[in-house]
Parts: sequence; structure tokens; C-alpha cells
Amino acid sequence: MTFFARWLCLYSFLWAQRGIGLSFRGCFNYTTDKGEPVPAGWFSNAAVGVHGKSYWWGAGWEAALLWVYKGAPSEPRFPLVNQDFLSGQITAYKAVEAAFRFGPRWQVFYPKAGLSVGYRYQQRGLSLSPARAVNPWYAFLPLGLTIELPVQFGTTGLSGYYEIGLSNLLRRPHTTTGAYEGAKLRCLSFEIHVTWGETR
Repeated sequence: MTFFARWLCLYSFLWAQRGIGLSFRGCFNYTTDKGEPVPAGWFSNAAVGVHGKSYWWGAGWEAALLWVYKGAPSEPRFPLVNQDFLSGQITAYKAVEAAFRFGPRWQVFYPKAGLSVGYRYQQRGLSLSPARAVNPWYAFLPLGLTIELPVQFGTTGLSGYYEIGLSNLLRRPHTTTGAYEGAKLRCLSFEIHVTWGETR
């Protein structure tokens, strides 16, 4: 293969990847308790959603809208991704979440950072005290890496993130004055996704 042909193949591979797609995510959560009445053990949830992305030869961005699900004991629960890992602990919640991520691109590797914001419209077991209400709004700073592989219809890939909770899990106590640093969530999330669109 000539130098020109090799360069052309590499250029076309790195040039752009744009489209819309679907994703499935498993999140493994734990709390920084700070002495707060919150779950002590790890717990997991699933999330499904749609995304759009636009990447050029060296960088790009993506946005996603997800439905987050962890069923109650009386509801369907998926193995591994709908589980409490501490005996006797029961957590359950449903939420909608929007995410924006961006970062550089190097061949099939996409390091990413961004912001995820969500709203829990149902929850159980995230507060262990009747006097302490759960904050329904939450925000995460995701830091991670995606491997994106070209296929006939677009791309498919895997992502892994460490997500740093930016919001307190529980609402500020009424008796607290001054600065309040409550318990926050941390999350290890793993995602499988497909994208339909152009890769050129």
C-alpha cells in the first residue's frame, strides 16, 4: 500500500463520527456518609436512554437523556444492576437524567468529562431517618473513557466512568447554620451503546 493510500485510510477513519443511538448502563453506587443517615453499603441501578454525538478528527461532544431504574422488592429487578450489596439494605428509586460529555479523540479512544443532572421522582431507602428528606435533584461529574468501534451502520462501544457526586444526597437539616457538607454519592458506571450515523 502506498503512503498516500495509508494516509487516506487513516484520515477517513479519524475524520468524523456523528449520529444518534441507544445506551444501556449499569451504575454501582456508594455514599460518603459524613455521619449522615444514608445507606452504608454499595447498591446498583440500571439506566437506558438515547444519545446524540458529534465527534471530529480530534475532539467532540455528546448529549444523552436516560431513564434510571432500581426496582423495589415487589417490582422487577435485574441481576447485578438492581442490587443492594449489604445484607438487609433496601434501596429503590426511579429518575430521569440528562448528561453532557466532551473530550478529545484518539483513534477509537475517547477520554471524556462532563456533567450529569437528574431528578428522582420515586425513592425508597436513601434516607435512614424519617426526619431527613432525600434531595430529589442530583448532579455528577463523570470522568471516563469510551472505546468506539466502527460497524456497518455506525459505531458500537463500551464506556467506563467514575462519577463524582456534586450534590448532597439528603436535604440540608433545618437546624444547620453556615456551610453544610453532607453525604454525597460516588458511582462506577459501565455502558454499552450503539450509534447509527456516519463515520467517515
